[in-house]
Amino acid sequence: MEIIKDGYPSAQQVRIINTALILIMNTPILLPLRLVSVLVITLSTTICRAQRVPVDAAHTIGAESCRDCHKAIVESWERTKHATSFNTLANSEAAHQIAKFIGMKPDQIATNASCVRCHYTQEKLASAVQTTAAVSCESCHGGAEKWIDIHNSKSLTRSDRISQASALGMNHSASAFATAKACFECHVIDDEQLVNKAGHPALSDGFELLSWYSGEVKHNFLVSTEGKPVKSNGHDSQPIPTARKRMIFLTGKMLHLAHSLCAVGCSNDAPVDKAGKLVRLPNGKPTYAVQHAQTVQRLIKEMRELQSKLGIPEYAQALALVESNPLTTGHGKELATAAMEIKRLAEQFSKSNDGSKFAALDKVLELIRPHEANSTKEVAKR
Repeated sequence: MEIIKDGYPSAQQVRIINTALILIMNTPILLPLRLVSVLVITLSTTICRAQRVPVDAAHTIGAESCRDCHKAIVESWERTKHATSFNTLANSEAAHQIAKFIGMKPDQIATNASCVRCHYTQEKLASAVQTTAAVSCESCHGGAEKWIDIHNSKSLTRSDRISQASALGMNHSASAFATAKACFECHVIDDEQLVNKAGHPALSDGFELLSWYSGEVKHNFLVSTEGKPVKSNGHDSQPIPTARKRMIFLTGKMLHLAHSLCAVGCSNDAPVDKAGKLVRLPNGKPTYAVQHAQTVQRLIKEMRELQSKLGIPEYAQALALVESNPLTTGHGKELATAAMEIKRLAEQFSKSNDGSKFAALDKVLELIRPHEANSTKEVAKR
């Protein structure tokens, strides 16, 4: 695989790339973005690093701290792949391949910072950092040490608890933006070489935010009890309110677009070889940049269709941003800036809407099926 030097392809390389793009991009929606150059963008990955750093072990307190109030949720989590991967991930064939590329043993994955940030939870116990769980409560909601007392307070209103805990770092599920952001920070990979050389997926296979949010990771256990002014924790997961589904779906589209734009902007590896043929990874997929460029195109098409039905101002602005920043070599900084603005628009949209205005979306949502990573049989085996 040839690397583009200094961020600028030669005339011959441009011709090769154009030839390759003709082979893989034959739909009209690709033309407005001039994707002919998207795959040779170069930019230091530090500019548009999308994934989070590991949650600070000094500020995590463990899932058991959540069990007293959220027993049903914790028990539901314990049956998910988020939890069970603690004992299975390091033994997988994929983990062995990736560990070999990184130059470590598979059993070291649980302590490697690059892996921990998305696959594990660490705590500081007896003055030592220890890996105590896979993807747990604090992986998504943030280290709870600073905000747990506010979250548990009985003297504050729910609104005050949410705002004050959020100010201290909690990703509260009341916010569609905070919920979606936590998912995309790990399900869209920001490490090109981990994908191109080690075989790590560029995006979790089949990932669609609402589908996965509606799947095996259950959250909505709050129920109304007669005679009580506030909802309390029940034993069974409740259906996700329709308005909530709309907000998760629509916010997710913008965040997915932002993360994939970052990924394209950070790419360095050429997508074609010297003969002008599209480079294929051992798993048969194109390179990291191509995968994310194709994702960008799909998302733009979907967002245009949604915008035509719903008239969302933030969607119009996000689409205009992408179209005003052609995906060409040397525009990595512009892509990163556009991605940051799209994230801001997603947060603005989440704060300004409650989903009630988007009933026209419901027929689309009916087609989205909940994702279940673990079958009952698989869970029983574990």
